[in-house]
Amino acid sequence: MLVIVLVGALVAGVAWFTVDRLRNPAEAKCANPTVLNVVAAPDIAPVVDQVARGLKPDDIDTCYRVEMVVNDSATTADQLSAPNASNAPAVWLPDSTVWLRRAREKGASQVPDTGSSIASSPVVMALAEQAAKSRGWPQKQLNWTDIIGQAGSDLNIGMLDPSVDAVGVSALIAVRGVTALTSDPAANTVAVLRKLSPNAASGASELFSKTNATAGTPPLTAFPTSEHALLDNNAKRKDEQLVAVYPEPAAPSLDYPYAVLPTSNEVGIAAAKFRSALLAPGIQESLAANGLRFPDGRVPGTPPADNRTVVRQLRPVPPPRTADLDQVLNTWAGISRASRIQAVVDVSGSMNGVIPGSGKTRMQITLEASEGGIRLMNPRTKLGIWVFSAELDGDKDYREVVPVLPLNESIQAGLFEKLRGIKATQTGRTGLYDTALAAYQSARQNWEPGRINLVLILTDGKNDDDGRGVNRETLLAELGKMQDPNRPLPIVFIGMGPDVDVNELNAISKATGGQTFATADPNKINEIFFAALSRVISGGATK
Repeated sequence: MLVIVLVGALVAGVAWFTVDRLRNPAEAKCANPTVLNVVAAPDIAPVVDQVARGLKPDDIDTCYRVEMVVNDSATTADQLSAPNASNAPAVWLPDSTVWLRRAREKGASQVPDTGSSIASSPVVMALAEQAAKSRGWPQKQLNWTDIIGQAGSDLNIGMLDPSVDAVGVSALIAVRGVTALTSDPAANTVAVLRKLSPNAASGASELFSKTNATAGTPPLTAFPTSEHALLDNNAKRKDEQLVAVYPEPAAPSLDYPYAVLPTSNEVGIAAAKFRSALLAPGIQESLAANGLRFPDGRVPGTPPADNRTVVRQLRPVPPPRTADLDQVLNTWAGISRASRIQAVVDVSGSMNGVIPGSGKTRMQITLEASEGGIRLMNPRTKLGIWVFSAELDGDKDYREVVPVLPLNESIQAGLFEKLRGIKATQTGRTGLYDTALAAYQSARQNWEPGRINLVLILTDGKNDDDGRGVNRETLLAELGKMQDPNRPLPIVFIGMGPDVDVNELNAISKATGGQTFATADPNKINEIFFAALSRVISGGATK
């Protein structure tokens, strides 16, 4: 009896296996499809939706269905990095890998720092068609220098806030790439970003809406955007056509990474299957319909008839590393954020020295560099200027020339005239220690929240006051007592000439979390001045 049962069971098993193998695969059903939760950026969401609708969730070979939420990438990054974040998706498809890294930086350790690129879209400068024609387009291929350089001085240029839009990050990197080819990269980067910052917007739609003039507001004639968004605009707004100007060197593209978050095994299998579906050859029609490119930068399907974009393959540039991302975001934050700067200028006798080959004194070169730097500062910056030597004001080695005021007020009150009127003493010594301490005490007492507070000292020598006043040990001890991590106040030195004691300046600046920029060649004062300024306005002086 037992044998019969076993044989019967075996026969039944063979029969089941045979029937299943011979059954039409189309009739195989999945009783319980796995739910795959996906959060997608608005640009890529139509593609995700179309592919998801083409699935057969009840097919045994599929056995999953996609539930998609459309959400902008910056908001999703914040949600995933929130403490005890709940309802996390199985898959996140932001518009850029930048957001994966930003989320991880904010504490979302469950988010991978890379993903499989599903599509790409180059970042371009959208230029009003008439402005493009006036610059020789379409006969001439334009570049970003034609827009953000001197040739673009007549343009009203907008910007996307890089803290909330990955296009803005790529635009910052593109600006840095363009200005790196100039004679003074640091100064020109600051100048360009200063020009862009007044028209910064939190979203592309805001910039596109400003291409029309409104009462009292001139229209935007150029701004960074994605190629996808520009094509969408040109298709919908026939009276507001925009020409895509591609950066050279190229900037990071939007790369739409498919990032799988920690999940169950079944959901993970579904996520892998859906990734394959999104990368399948048949997706090209959906990419083309939405103005997107393949991950490798090729234009899918039939190229768009709009000659305002290029159709050649544009190989995507990798997204910025975390360190580079922090740097460009800090630079932008500094541009957008006002400072409170107590500037202190050396007027000791050595500043009368003539710089070989220039015919100008150290004092003249320093003041010219200072004026150029001030013109690049945020108009809301508060600036005060002292001069110092030895016993300039009775027993004091320093004297106020310009009180700390917002730049717009100070300029109206004759700031530049007062700056140009500064003269070096004939034989004065350098009371550096007393001056540094007094300037720091004043800045500490008047420290302002919401601003980058710092003391900026320009000098060509070292402390030389015949033993009067404080010594180095006392100075460093007093500076140490005034440190407050919640109220940073760095001293930034700009030292020039062969007489500068870099070790001395480093000891003072580092005691406050500051930095020293120095050169033995006074001819390079402009170079180090703007290098220091770019670090100062980016909040990077404390690095």
